[in-house]
Amino acid sequence: MKRKVVEFITNLSDGGAENLVKTYALMIDKDKFDISVVTIRNFTNTAVYRTLKDNGVRIIPVYPSWNLAIKVFNKLFGYFYISWRLRTIFEEYGEVIHAHLYTLKYLHRIRNSLKDKQLFYTCHSIPQVSFGGKQSAYAKELHDSNGLRIIALHDDMRKEINEMFGVDDTVVIHNGIDFGRYLSASGGRERVRESLHIPPSSFVLGHVGRFHPVKNHELLVELFAMLSDRDPNMFLLLVGDGGTKKEIAGRLDRHGLQGRYLILSNRTDVPELMQAMDVFVFPSKFEGLGIVLVEAQVSGLRCVVSDAVPDAALLTEQIVKVSLDAPIEKWCEAILGDRIKGTPHGRLTDYDMNNEIKNLEKMYLGEG
Repeated sequence: MKRKVVEFITNLSDGGAENLVKTYALMIDKDKFDISVVTIRNFTNTAVYRTLKDNGVRIIPVYPSWNLAIKVFNKLFGYFYISWRLRTIFEEYGEVIHAHLYTLKYLHRIRNSLKDKQLFYTCHSIPQVSFGGKQSAYAKELHDSNGLRIIALHDDMRKEINEMFGVDDTVVIHNGIDFGRYLSASGGRERVRESLHIPPSSFVLGHVGRFHPVKNHELLVELFAMLSDRDPNMFLLLVGDGGTKKEIAGRLDRHGLQGRYLILSNRTDVPELMQAMDVFVFPSKFEGLGIVLVEAQVSGLRCVVSDAVPDAALLTEQIVKVSLDAPIEKWCEAILGDRIKGTPHGRLTDYDMNNEIKNLEKMYLGEG
């Protein structure tokens, strides 16, 4: 008898947490588990959603559409409707419920109906953010009353969560990737650049991530503008979607950089796109881990990252940290100085999801 597992997340955008849910759903042993992805809202125009649908993964949205009528309904009756809908879904599809992002409030509302379920919650950001506001109280009560197990992305996070909640049962499941997908990426540097109309002699700065203030695209724009003043062969490749995308494009245009950058959204070919890059730049203001950095390192890219990135993400000497308070010239020096090496704080092989998924399966089976 297959164990029924629900991955529960607010929506299927193209962020790091959503990509991890996608990886779980695709790589879990289908002979042992019947897996469903449950969302509150239904985002259907994303790479994550398309990949899951194309691979036959069951996706169950609480709200299949989101229009004015649904918004009004949700405002008036959403508390009761969502609770009823989730109880119904979990009763049919969820012996194991693995929650992500800001979903704990929904589990907390129906906690009395979840006494016979295994509950997990992954902390995807720094604990102060993941458990901000009422999230902390929801997590604590679900832990004490329903046996919620909290999953950290690395050991430093595990220690911090244990201390925050006064517990000792937080477990680490690394936010891994399918190494094979990146190591076997087809196309080649020249061919990928040609397909994107990037001049072959360009020095390509790359970034993959949602367009959100926390990702600090503003600094990336200033870096690119300064480097472009020095070298006309500079090119910027941004992969992602989000609320600040138009603003960032506007900033680039105001610097006179039209034709020297490319923004791609909702892509399923990130491993191939990384082949077109020379340096991966990641100036985030904070990160729980930054799984895209693992992808970049597996792809063999040199990475220049902010000091807000946890040391657990530093897995090769090709990744170099620069302080967010450092002068912009320091960032430029790190980007161009390929002789500057970083200090690894972990092993890249620890993030091979082919291994990590086995640890997750043991937990779902109650063996870990």
